[in-house]
Amino acid sequence: MEKAQGKVAGVENSYSFIAPAKEIDVELTVKRSRFIGSVRISLDPDEASEKIKGFPELFPKANHHCWAYRIGTENILEHCSDAGEPAGTAGRPILGMLKRHSLQNTLLVVTRYFGGIKLGVRGLIEAYGEAAELAVTEAGTVEMELNLQLDLSCSYEHSKTLSSSLKKWGFGEDRVSALYGENVEMSLFVPCSSKPEIAPSLEEMFSRGMIQKLEWGNNAVPIPRDKQ
Repeated sequence: MEKAQGKVAGVENSYSFIAPAKEIDVELTVKRSRFIGSVRISLDPDEASEKIKGFPELFPKANHHCWAYRIGTENILEHCSDAGEPAGTAGRPILGMLKRHSLQNTLLVVTRYFGGIKLGVRGLIEAYGEAAELAVTEAGTVEMELNLQLDLSCSYEHSKTLSSSLKKWGFGEDRVSALYGENVEMSLFVPCSSKPEIAPSLEEMFSRGMIQKLEWGNNAVPIPRDKQ
């Protein structure tokens, strides 16, 4: 799964959350109406809104693009829309499915092509709920942890000391990208929960001139725990 980048809404002291394992589109037919459930990772409301706006182009001639999202890790933002369907028949069932699976930073859109047979209020609730459940099930879930990118630069003289310190903190060679030029440039992702532990030591090395560059990224990056 690729790392999605951006500021995560509602982040306070919680650095992990449940997210879709992959983005996916799945289709379901109910009485000749086509329902397409689409799961998307969205890290803030603006990003979700932009993705919602793109669905009419993605699925042209569809009659409805109903949606719901849950964004954040602590103060979770929840919104949903029936997008022209009778009130309560689409958005709420979709949102309910996100909540049932404890998904966060997730947008779920269910697109409908009307097939000529009216489903009624109960039928719509069941169809949208079924399409949402199918999409979430097919996407799967994964535990994500928020990370910050860390960029470092040091002389060759101090590179072994820095590498040893990173290894001691759990960042072996497989987790550090290094470029060797005039200096040694290192880049890695550090879990937000680990920053308080390692930042003071890095700052001390910086103040002593052992590190020439010490830059933390501004945006939290969610990465699957099993990929760290």
